[in-house]
Amino acid sequence: MSDCTICFASSWEDREMVVVRPESVYQQALEWMRTRIESGDWPVGDRIPTEAELVSILGVGRNTVREAVKYLTSTGMLEIRRGYGTYVRARSELGGLLNRRVEVAEILHAFEVRRALELEAVRLACERRTDEDVAQLRAALAARARFCDGTDEAGYASTDIAFHTAVVRTAHNPVLEDLFALLSEVIRATYEFTHGAFDPASSTEVHDEVVDAIEARDEVRAQAAARGYLDPIVGAVHESAASGYGGRADNVHGGRADNVHGGRADNVHRGRADDGHRGRAD
Repeated sequence: MSDCTICFASSWEDREMVVVRPESVYQQALEWMRTRIESGDWPVGDRIPTEAELVSILGVGRNTVREAVKYLTSTGMLEIRRGYGTYVRARSELGGLLNRRVEVAEILHAFEVRRALELEAVRLACERRTDEDVAQLRAALAARARFCDGTDEAGYASTDIAFHTAVVRTAHNPVLEDLFALLSEVIRATYEFTHGAFDPASSTEVHDEVVDAIEARDEVRAQAAARGYLDPIVGAVHESAASGYGGRADNVHGGRADNVHGGRADNVHRGRADDGHRGRAD
């Protein structure tokens, strides 16, 4: 079988020509896309290039692109939003799969870790923040405020995560930022899980307060404000579980999360992910 030349880009703007075996085109396209996600070139929450753009960037056929997107969607790294495009949902397959099936206990355990990370991030942010950081925090705060009326759950979840990610980024610790990015995919399940048990508008004041405190470099005040929006979530998770939600976060986004894209996500990699611990997770 002869070699063929396909175009792979290290960035959207710069392309380099490489020669690959025809049978490896799909795998190379998949790895290129996976690397864009894992490296943060395609941030969580952002739309990836369209199918036509990927065909042009990679120099491969539409079927190759579709199969790569289909695989990354099945792992939870990508999410197809009909009519809007394909978005990055997790920076790793682990983060994506964790987001598929999460027990209430796992939500609480993950939230405890998230709480510890964010409280430390807030403290570091007070020490290390720049004027640009504060401006970005206020912009994220304003975006979040537009969705606090409860009419757009998806919009609120996205802008709230963006705000907390900005807080962590202000700590200027890349390891802390990566850990938070992974956990945020599990924490995302809490938004719909606690719907009705937690009023987003009720925490607006403490969100404002934490930004004011970071700007003033007041660690004590900033951490107290952060506890003010973190701690009520734990109670909301317990309340939602007790109200008969069913104790599972795999129903996020209006249907079984393991069936969101027309196929069981727990059947990825030719084995049932919910059977991976000597028994059915459900």
